[in-house]
Amino acid sequence: MPTLVSLRAFEAVARHKSFRKAADEICVTHAAVSHQIKALEKSIGVQLLERTSRSVELTPAGEQYYPPIREHIRGIIKATQRLQAPEEPDVLLVQSYASFNTMWLQPRLADFLQDNPNTRVRIISTFEDGDYDMHRFDVGVFNAPPFDKRFDYSPLFETDIYPVCAPEALSSSSTGLSLEELKNFLLLSVPSTWNEPDDWDRWLDAAGLSRESMKFGSIFDNYPLVREAVLNNHGISVARAPFCARDLERGRLIKPFDLSVPEPGQWYLATPKERARNPKHETFVDWLFEQIEADPTMRFFRG
Repeated sequence: MPTLVSLRAFEAVARHKSFRKAADEICVTHAAVSHQIKALEKSIGVQLLERTSRSVELTPAGEQYYPPIREHIRGIIKATQRLQAPEEPDVLLVQSYASFNTMWLQPRLADFLQDNPNTRVRIISTFEDGDYDMHRFDVGVFNAPPFDKRFDYSPLFETDIYPVCAPEALSSSSTGLSLEELKNFLLLSVPSTWNEPDDWDRWLDAAGLSRESMKFGSIFDNYPLVREAVLNNHGISVARAPFCARDLERGRLIKPFDLSVPEPGQWYLATPKERARNPKHETFVDWLFEQIEADPTMRFFRG
């Protein structure tokens, strides 16, 4: 296990792309930061940074290592801040994945806040199943099976997945692709975290295509990141129907195949069992149910 000191030094250098700025931020010398980076690389046996006389760049391994290290360093900082600062009892805390929050909840939230001007909402994003900030949310929305006895779970919705691409990926005279043409594109993905077949495995199997005949490109931490890569025509990815609906409506993304398959698992509403009754919580949950029930890309379960 690398030391926290070396991981903190790596996170600062990777973020600033500078040993000097990293040293200034964490209040040590340039030499001390360099020593910690070398110790980290020796400890894990992988080069993380490319150093020149004028710049610092992440290696491919560093690019892969940096995002989760950044998130966990930030998590430690936030946890410490919570001990040092009082809670905000009047703020409703809503936690879900970055994909759900960014690509579905946020575009709708303004309407809720306009209708409920006395309710303040804080949105908390997580990137992994079960990475719950259990002391810091009133409402959680997760695509994970009920596994934690500290929470009450209610089935919320199911949805479908299918490939999407940028309009530039298609010829000007085409509105779609043949299955055979898919072999000419890089397939971008987000890894599965629940020992399930990943999105591409599930869709390719339904399409009768072999994974071995495809060209796979980059693997991304989360769906907002892979969405940006697809929008920039760097490849094709599998998307969840609710999270790409607006991009499809606006023509920013194209659905090149008619075939859709059910997403692995279903989504749940999670609430801490040790929670006092809160009318604002109930108002938000009722609004959330209405929004999901009205969304044609979701199959809603009413409790």
